Amino acid sequence: MAYRPSLRRHRQSESTDLNLTPIMNLMVVMIPLLLSSAQFIKIGVIELNLPPSAGAVGLAGAKPTETTRTLDLTISITEKGFYLSTSSAVLQRQPGSGPSIPLKETGEYDFAALSRQLYEIKNKSAEYSDTDAVVIQAENRVLYQILVSTMDAARSISIDGRPVVLFPQVSLSAGVI
Repeated sequence: MAYRPSLRRHRQSESTDLNLTPIMNLMVVMIPLLLSSAQFIKIGVIELNLPPSAGAVGLAGAKPTETTRTLDLTISITEKGFYLSTSSAVLQRQPGSGPSIPLKETGEYDFAALSRQLYEIKNKSAEYSDTDAVVIQAENRVLYQILVSTMDAARSISIDGRPVVLFPQVSLSAGVI
């Protein structure tokens, strides 16, 4: 009777290396897929210009010199409505009567009237050098959506079905004075 040889002696050694081929195949497919899909995703961003910071060194004794006339249009948002002001005057309906564009009777802000008023200002301000810039100030209690809607109303208006650019360079100020 013949005995079967021992299996321990003839056992082949198994490889202990990790098989990384499936993971590498996955990465080869996933990385281009993620990069190509990132190009199609659009993030909503509000373009905004921050006011430049002025250093205190050397400016204390110097008098400012104005070489060109600037409009310096400012929209102040308060609980009563919109105040429009320029470097030369504050636009009011009647002297001492309150905001330039008051709230509607329903208590909402009148963005259409704001756009129309800014359109008139834009047409009359050809001699100024900064006819594309506007500064928006808001009280602390003004909602963020009101601020964003004001920015949109200040940027463009639709006249006879065609869009007209008003003041595309919007800057924010610290608060209402």
